[in-house]
Amino acid sequence: MKVLFDHQAFTGVRYGGVSRYFYDLMVSLQKKGVETQLSLLFSNNAYLLESDAFRVQSFSYFLGFMPTNMLFSQVNRLWSVTQLMRNNYDVFHPTFFHPYFLKHTKKPVVLTYHDAIKDKFGAEFGHIDNASKELKQRLFDRSAQIIAVSENTKTDLIELFNINPEKITVVYHATAFQTLKVPETVQIEVPEAYLLYVGARNDYKNFIPFLKAMAPTLKKHRHVQLICAGGGSFNPEETQWIQQLGLTDRISQRNIDDFTLYRLYQNALAFVYPSLYEGFGIPILEAFAAGCPVVLSRASCFPEVAREAALYFDPESALDMQQQIEKIILDESLRQSLVRKGRERGQHFSLEETASQTLQVYQRIA
Repeated sequence: MKVLFDHQAFTGVRYGGVSRYFYDLMVSLQKKGVETQLSLLFSNNAYLLESDAFRVQSFSYFLGFMPTNMLFSQVNRLWSVTQLMRNNYDVFHPTFFHPYFLKHTKKPVVLTYHDAIKDKFGAEFGHIDNASKELKQRLFDRSAQIIAVSENTKTDLIELFNINPEKITVVYHATAFQTLKVPETVQIEVPEAYLLYVGARNDYKNFIPFLKAMAPTLKKHRHVQLICAGGGSFNPEETQWIQQLGLTDRISQRNIDDFTLYRLYQNALAFVYPSLYEGFGIPILEAFAAGCPVVLSRASCFPEVAREAALYFDPESALDMQQQIEKIILDESLRQSLVRKGRERGQHFSLEETASQTLQVYQRIA
């Protein structure tokens, strides 16, 4: 079995959920004896550059960030077309939604649909997905199979694109954190007590309402801080709200790698995920693996993924958010119970199982 993956998720993205998903999938498939080919010449993706499994060339942003990315995306796309036309593969699994490949392959195509954020809520939610609904419809119609990362996402696919359910297979995400070995030399300085927020802070992530809900709690519990891991520095609107709420010395942002993030989970009172919608929510599994209590929105796929291993709140109720976070701060036995349940729930997800189920999809259509 030969599976061809393309460049789309990797060219200019250093870190990111989609590129991490495909990187982990390719590595896990290789361990199963699947020949995976990545049609990519140039990339600044950290997962690829730090791996011995793939050979790519990094590049400098000599034209500025966006123009350079566009240039190397074009170069990589031409290389992908070349690989497609060689026809030396059994299944093609593009890593995003550009239609360049439609006229260049006659082999079965598998697409992964990670979430319906743009398709449900529109581009104003600040999502990186720039493919129109009409374009995705063309790609889904051309695909032999579509992988949805949760039952909730499968339901969205059917409702939004009128796709035959038999064409969609649910394959859950997993995380490398389950087997991550963090060197003892990797230690971090953290506050006495803190809550952890992880990742981007786009509108659908519900970050500003979360800040407003958190303000009274942080002022009441002076020893507790909020650390935002990843997502870049606070933007002007976020900075203004942090100052207006009087939280300048209570909230910080940190850039992260996997080891640092694992330590942040390990030492946190809890990981809080206030998002209004996600396709899956990989940070939930990361927190489970690191032994961190999880507090979640009761929204979209979260109850499907975490089940009884998390404490839930209504993401549109500041009062409910406050009450549940207060509960997790004060109740150590609750935190210990959630850690135990999280480790148990996390055992239901693995990179090996994700690869096995994805391979079954390939085998059905090849």
